[in-house]
Amino acid sequence: MNHTNNKTLFIQTFNTNYFLFKNIFSSQIDAAEKSLEIAKQAVEGKYGFLNQETFEKWSLEIYKEFKIGMNVSKNYVMRADKNESWFDPQLVAGSFYWTRYRKYLSDIKNWPAESIEAIDDTTNEVLKSIGDPSSSAPFDKRGLVLGYVQSGKTANFTGLINKAFDVGYKLIIVLAGIHNDLRAQTQLRLNHEVIGRIDGEGNPIGVSQIYPNDQTHIISSWTTVDKDISADFSGMSNLNSPTLMAVKKNKTVLESLRDQLIHHKKLYNLDIPVLIVDDEADQASVDTSNPDKSEDPKTINSLIRQILEIFERKAYAGYTATPFANLLINKDGETQSEGYDLYPKDFLVGLPKPKGYCGPEEFFNVEENPEDPRPSLIRTLEQEDIEVFTPIKKKSDADKFEEVPPQMREAILSFMLSITIRNLRGQREQHNSMLIHTSRFKDVQTSVKDGIISTYNIIAKQLQYNPKSNIIDEFRTLYEEDILPTSIAWPEETPVFSWDVIYEELRLVSKKVQVFEINGNSKDALDYNQYKEKGLYVIAVGGDKLSRGLTLEGLTVTYYFRNTLMYDTLMQMGRWFGFRNGYMDLCRIYTTGEISSNFEHLAIAMIELRQEFDRLAELKQTPAQYAVKMLSHPTMTLTNPLKMRNAELTNIDYSATLQQTRLFDRDEEFYRNNMNATIKLTEKVDFVWSNKTKKKNSYLISNAVDAEIIKEYLISYKTSARADKVDSKKIVDYIDRVNKDRELLEWSVVILEGDAADRTEKGHLPVKIGRYTINRAVVRGNKVKALPSSEKTLDIRAIVTPSQEYLDIPPSETKGIKDRQLKREKRGKEKGLLLIYPLNPNVDVFRSINVPFSEVLVPIGIGISFPGSDLEIKGNYEMNNTIV
Repeated sequence: MNHTNNKTLFIQTFNTNYFLFKNIFSSQIDAAEKSLEIAKQAVEGKYGFLNQETFEKWSLEIYKEFKIGMNVSKNYVMRADKNESWFDPQLVAGSFYWTRYRKYLSDIKNWPAESIEAIDDTTNEVLKSIGDPSSSAPFDKRGLVLGYVQSGKTANFTGLINKAFDVGYKLIIVLAGIHNDLRAQTQLRLNHEVIGRIDGEGNPIGVSQIYPNDQTHIISSWTTVDKDISADFSGMSNLNSPTLMAVKKNKTVLESLRDQLIHHKKLYNLDIPVLIVDDEADQASVDTSNPDKSEDPKTINSLIRQILEIFERKAYAGYTATPFANLLINKDGETQSEGYDLYPKDFLVGLPKPKGYCGPEEFFNVEENPEDPRPSLIRTLEQEDIEVFTPIKKKSDADKFEEVPPQMREAILSFMLSITIRNLRGQREQHNSMLIHTSRFKDVQTSVKDGIISTYNIIAKQLQYNPKSNIIDEFRTLYEEDILPTSIAWPEETPVFSWDVIYEELRLVSKKVQVFEINGNSKDALDYNQYKEKGLYVIAVGGDKLSRGLTLEGLTVTYYFRNTLMYDTLMQMGRWFGFRNGYMDLCRIYTTGEISSNFEHLAIAMIELRQEFDRLAELKQTPAQYAVKMLSHPTMTLTNPLKMRNAELTNIDYSATLQQTRLFDRDEEFYRNNMNATIKLTEKVDFVWSNKTKKKNSYLISNAVDAEIIKEYLISYKTSARADKVDSKKIVDYIDRVNKDRELLEWSVVILEGDAADRTEKGHLPVKIGRYTINRAVVRGNKVKALPSSEKTLDIRAIVTPSQEYLDIPPSETKGIKDRQLKREKRGKEKGLLLIYPLNPNVDVFRSINVPFSEVLVPIGIGISFPGSDLEIKGNYEMNNTIV
């Protein structure tokens, strides 16, 4: 009996039946057990007896893959209508289009079961929220699906489209961005994964491979990869049969589509259900008109709403990873000609973060844990590179780019090494991309491309023909001092290759890299499909076309200089987010300290937005009650100011959060001030040593400290001038406000000591703080490289470990609780915790500044753990002022 074949049959049979039964049975385990039983019967019927040991082994593997019986994170949903929905998952459990797509993902694309199940569950939630296409009653449903940048939103709405056709929707329109490239990319994806196609030789491609002989389930399309909607009315199929189209958000295109739909409605007396899926729903779709001046809705917004108004039965589902603009739409916006605005009045669905997804928090280290072992992947640009691009402010400045600067050159070398290592790891013939984004001006992009081609040709020729070239030494140094140490320190185990092996593969790689310019002036195109057999190795130089929606396959190295002061634009420019299975350690981002800081702030804002969404959804709030708070920034805005007419600035709420100082200034007075403030605190507070177990380090602690002493300390203590949220003055203001409501009146103060297990020189610096001597300063920031003098602020990353945050709470009270907010609630609303960290200055990041540190002068970091609060706090957050 062929072991491989019978296991394949076992898994495929299980998959088919499990996705059917899980929507029929009330218990996930019952559905799994029934599916396993059928899978066993299928194997035995074809191959003979299946022994119990093998059956149990395969069953266990399936249980783990599908997380059956385990607690899986819930997909939170908000709905306006809390009554029972028309939709039952059984309607699509064995349906044609969804089953075909699911089997395509599983059998052809080899997607993990967990990812397919997430698509199944979340698309069911969307279907529950939109109208019943089999009903003759009119409906108008509008909602938003919140995902992550480069996280598989397209796969999700493709699943939704397949299911929508199964339940009876006739026309589905996908609004696919504002550029031709993204629209064509979306159309190609839909051709493969919804419509199904036969190639020129008669072979089925895409989902057609699943049921190649099916001739009954035909989906028409008014658009092709090369052709969008035009003013030509000929050749358009009757919309009474299933029709799918991918159209650009463009005035001429949408006007033509509107006119043709009106024509068809009159010609055929159409009364069909329509679904509009708006990809990148925050781009172009949001109305920026000023109602106070009686302005009409802006063109794209107006046309989308006009198209919806053509139909009596209609649903709109926007998809975005940056929902700032969408959540600031006037929830009551309506005009006579266009009908309701696009506020997600009926539903909000939050997609779960996919397994293996690398987003802003993975790249920019915003986790509240200094023990995170991952080395930073950010490479801060030095002054020499910054000076090349700073003077380039308009398209006529293109000639100011004369040659590739040092770190751009290093980034190219790093990219070539990343391809080399991926090949050696068994990822040969995969796509590899590098992104260079320095300006939105096409003339500048051309100059940069020409410079890169010139530099690359020299590098490649030296590699291929001159074994004694200095360039080879550059590669080796970069590999041994950056690439290799990062990979070795990475949590996932990675194979290590000798330089000789790297060198030989590198020479082969150097013959295959191409340089493309991706903009309207260039004929270059990122057509990965053309290179699917052997993989495309490309350095892509571009601007706006590379900054939203368009996927760069196998992106490893980014050189990014162009900043923006809008959250949504900045987030979408981060094309490096996505899935990097097996090569995350090879990824690098070369950018400025300011841009890196802005991205990190944005990562925190997105995390908080999702947490607030989950919290309100759990409380069964409706979209009309969703006054989500979005963290503001001193210089950046959430989105285009014209989209923020309904935004209202409020105050910071520190309730149930941990705040910690990561940013430190460069001047000596900053450190002396905070050292003196801490000494004065120790003169007013009596500390005792605590060392309850040998496994824990000693620390000084004082309980029941009056809030006035804490506020006085924080007034004296200076946080970095560039800190936005961890601002000592704002924290004092918050404490002062909640004190009036009898909260945070009593504090515990802890002064931490360094790790006794640290036997390095860094771990043995004693520190004198007034009448107390700390045996060992706390080592933090040891993984941060020395920063150039151009950087005004040092970022040492997180300083508070999870265990230290709860030193004032008996362990028995937090046992078994994983949620950090719930743990903080155990403290009680009247109590706060102040953690003080005398930091060891003998790390590179502090050595890079000119401050005479000693036993009596060290950097002082603080962490503050806040309990929950009953007080409604208005803070430095943007909120939709049309939400009551």
